[in-house]
This record gives sequence, C-alpha cells and structure tokens, in this order.
Amino acid sequence: MKLEVGPGAGRYSFRPHYCVGDDVVFLDVEAPEFSCDGISWVVGDAQHMPFRDSAFDEVFAGHVIEHLEDPLRFLRECRRVLRRGGRVTIVAPNFMSRNAYADPDHRHVFNFVRLMRLFRESDLEPHFPSPNIGSLLPRKLRLIFKVIFLLISDDLVIVGERT
Repeated sequence: MKLEVGPGAGRYSFRPHYCVGDDVVFLDVEAPEFSCDGISWVVGDAQHMPFRDSAFDEVFAGHVIEHLEDPLRFLRECRRVLRRGGRVTIVAPNFMSRNAYADPDHRHVFNFVRLMRLFRESDLEPHFPSPNIGSLLPRKLRLIFKVIFLLISDDLVIVGERT
C-alpha cells in the first residue's frame, strides 16, 4: 500500500504523484471538489494520521512539509505508518529557491542539512537521490558537486527508510 499526503484539494488542484489505483490512499485536509471512482480519499491531518501502525510500504509528500506547523511530528507519523523497510519521499522547496518564499502559507524554509537532521530525529535513515554526476570523476569531487547541486536546486528530494 502507498500513501500520498497532500495531493491537492480545495484551492490546490489535484496533482497526484502516484497513479490512482487500488493500492494508493490519498490524505489531505480537505475533500476534493470532484468525485471519481477508484480514489481512496481520507480527510485528515498529516501530523496526526488516522491510520494504524505499519500500514504502508511507501509515503510520498510533495510540497507539504513546508506548510505544516510541526514537520518533526509529521515525519514521526510517517515513520509510524510505514512498515519496516518502507520509504518516505519528501519534496520541498530549497531555501535558495524563490518558491520557498513565494507562498505566504509556508511556515518553514528548508535546506538539505535541516531536512537530514529532521529525518534522523524521526528515526528514518535519510539519503538524497543523487543525480548522475561525472561517474569518471573521483568520489570526493563527485561529493563536492552533489553538495553544490543540493545548495542551488529549486526543489529538494529526500528519501528516508524505516529501519
């Protein structure tokens, strides 16, 4: 089972990451303004998810964490609803992006270090999916390029695994 948090409802249009299907549940603070067969929609708070422990294999939240009052609580909830070996993927605007400051509903601004710390505090093993950067280059030089990329990219993508 997969859980997508914040796929869009109300003033945000529905833009799911996962394909609509039997194994996907969508969670948002409002019900969508449309009805569609085959969508499992739950209205609820991402910081207090209405699901049993270890219910999902994957959780995805794109451009959600920056809107929440307590991002750490949200990540702990993600860990709680994940099965052992499950993965959570978070996408958030980078602090260097104009998008991080454009929406007045954003409560937090993130950089990759802050997100990594939040994941570790939530007992999730974090990693940033790495772009393919010069595989012929020495490892240390590739690491430097990866850090530069994480500093200047518009969006940060971080994946955490429940161990």
